[in-house]
Amino acid sequence: MSTLSTSITYDETTTLIMMTLRGKAGVDDVVNAYKAANNYASKHQSSKLLVDVSELEHRFAAIDVVNIMPKVAHHVKNMKIARVVGIEGFMHDLFLQKVQRFGIHAENFECFKSAKEWLSKS
Repeated sequence: MSTLSTSITYDETTTLIMMTLRGKAGVDDVVNAYKAANNYASKHQSSKLLVDVSELEHRFAAIDVVNIMPKVAHHVKNMKIARVVGIEGFMHDLFLQKVQRFGIHAENFECFKSAKEWLSKS
């Protein structure tokens, strides 16, 4: 069961889409969150996505990341992604590795400020 809270906003000064995911997320929740971010980015003509998953708990096995990445990659194929993960963890590293295999420029960061700076400069 998911108990996911999602917030998506647009920062006009930096042209960033910012999404925060909190709670517990299943596979479908993750795919749907990136789909929503893509729709929001299209609406605002932005290709930069800052995702804060520092308070997100994955409710699926690591092997499921392999299966969901084609779906996630489809929704973010034209985006540059900065992910705020707090502390590095296996699932965050695996997600990053898999999304990069689809040619998507993404990085994990420990803090919001450094993630925003990285995206803003690109």
